[in-house]
Amino acid sequence: MFDRVHTTRLSVALAMALTTLAIAPAAMADPIGLQCSDGILAGNTRTFNLTADKGTMETPDGNSNLMWSYRQTGTVASPGAFQTPGPILCANQDEVVHVNLTNTLSEATSVVFPGQKGVTTTGGAAGTFAREAAATNGTVSYEFTASSPGTFVYESGTDPAKQVEMGLASALIVRPDTHPTWAYGAARTEFNSDNEYILILSEIDPELHSAVENGEPYDIQTLHNRYFTINGRAFPDTLQDNDVPWLPTQPYGSLVKIKPFNDDPLRGPLNTLPSLLRIVNLGLDPHPFHPHGQSLRQVGNDGHLVATTSGGDAATERFAETLPSGATEDYLLSYTDQDNFSPSNPSPGADAIPGYQDVAIKDANTWYSGSPYLGTVGDLPDGTVSQNLCGAFYFPWHSHALNEFANFEAAFGGMATMLRVDPLVGCADPGLVTRTAAPNSVTLLGSGNSALLQNVNALATADGNRYTVTSNLLTSPRATDWYGQFNGVPGAGVQNLKVAYTGRNRRLIGSTNTFTCSQLVRIFRWTDNTWVTLNSQANLDARGTNAGNTIALTNLAAPGANDQVYVSGAGQIRVRVGCSAPNPNQAFTQAGDLMQITYDAP
Repeated sequence: MFDRVHTTRLSVALAMALTTLAIAPAAMADPIGLQCSDGILAGNTRTFNLTADKGTMETPDGNSNLMWSYRQTGTVASPGAFQTPGPILCANQDEVVHVNLTNTLSEATSVVFPGQKGVTTTGGAAGTFAREAAATNGTVSYEFTASSPGTFVYESGTDPAKQVEMGLASALIVRPDTHPTWAYGAARTEFNSDNEYILILSEIDPELHSAVENGEPYDIQTLHNRYFTINGRAFPDTLQDNDVPWLPTQPYGSLVKIKPFNDDPLRGPLNTLPSLLRIVNLGLDPHPFHPHGQSLRQVGNDGHLVATTSGGDAATERFAETLPSGATEDYLLSYTDQDNFSPSNPSPGADAIPGYQDVAIKDANTWYSGSPYLGTVGDLPDGTVSQNLCGAFYFPWHSHALNEFANFEAAFGGMATMLRVDPLVGCADPGLVTRTAAPNSVTLLGSGNSALLQNVNALATADGNRYTVTSNLLTSPRATDWYGQFNGVPGAGVQNLKVAYTGRNRRLIGSTNTFTCSQLVRIFRWTDNTWVTLNSQANLDARGTNAGNTIALTNLAAPGANDQVYVSGAGQIRVRVGCSAPNPNQAFTQAGDLMQITYDAP
């Protein structure tokens, strides 16, 4: 599990949701922001292999819903993970896009590509809007040239009132030729490539999904949507990073994180390019989406540049917009820090710095930053836990149809996310985010009688559960050990790597000999494939047959100036615990209770 404390400047209700559930995930290529599926590029043809399948999605109120959606993989015969919404397909202008569809559902399905011209089809059978892949492993292929840049949708063209509602839809992004950081073929749509986001809006009627699951009649006229989602998640799950492990079929988060506009090097790092926000409505209902904090500049609509008839700039400022069903809209966003909230300008007004009376404190926790300044952290009474990590601002973004700002009609929830504005210097003050990880797999090493007595997840907390390795070899030296694998750790940026371990070593048989066991905690160094000792504790359990010494070891810092040597290119850390005894006539068990690593990362 990973835990992160976020900065907050919110109402109490929203702050409680954020601070309770703002948990950072296993690291990945794009922890926040647009996550493209690039397919397979050969020459000028980009191929996407999709499989229509069924799966489930989790909702914050503890329910789950049957969904239909797509898997993507490198080969048609080997589908990857099910996800909702479907993979976001990304291609470049003038590339030939080839989509192979395999259907595992119990009814025929197809794919249509609104806004694309000259779509040709191979295989399948004739359908109402497109050729279809037959039920149970039918196949069909589609091909077109992505001639125009923009944000588009792709969705089922077979019984769309049912199949799109069930989830057979997602987004298609076409980038301008030679200008991947332009939203369209105009320099005025240039954006910061580090800040590209997509918000895919949709809604769910669980009764209709239940009818499909149970083979009952499906009547779209009875539609009563109860869940309203962004990128397949409902608030507060929308705030989580991409690919959090507890939402395995809902990989896309929707937190928008930016920095203020700045063209003055004396104020801090320059930040002159806007962020790009793509909004897509895959639902049947129109959604009045309402971002707080800053107006947005609309530059695209349904895959077309917003321009005059002569090609001039016709972009407009929008503070709220109702997206029709199936629509896409593209916006540029720059946050203007009107009051110059920064440490370099600490006091635009003498009365601007709040005192304790301006800070809401409940149960030794804060619901206000302690200062109005981006980048400044205010003083608080001793013992108060501040949620103000570095002075960031949070603004709610949500559907202005208040029934959609809910999870099954329980507010706050539903179609909502947030805009986070960080200081220009980033969130490095007062420090980096500390993350804690527990092992997601354990491998037994050595020989002897080994038994898994408790689930490996017990190693995440210090409790009575133990992972035990038993040794009864009559050879010298007596040794047995195991190691935990921590996957998904950032491949770069890890600082202050530390290990925590709580374990016990115990004799199994009586003996008159004094029994000592030297317990070692070690970490794997990938640069030279060696195990580096973090701690050695000798003479454990010298007190008799049933006695057991429990030892708690925390903050075992990895040696060396560069902790990155302990992180593999795939983001894996290996921590090993060993125990050895010189007396060949003594058998013992080695049991681990708590095993974690902590590190700082941006």
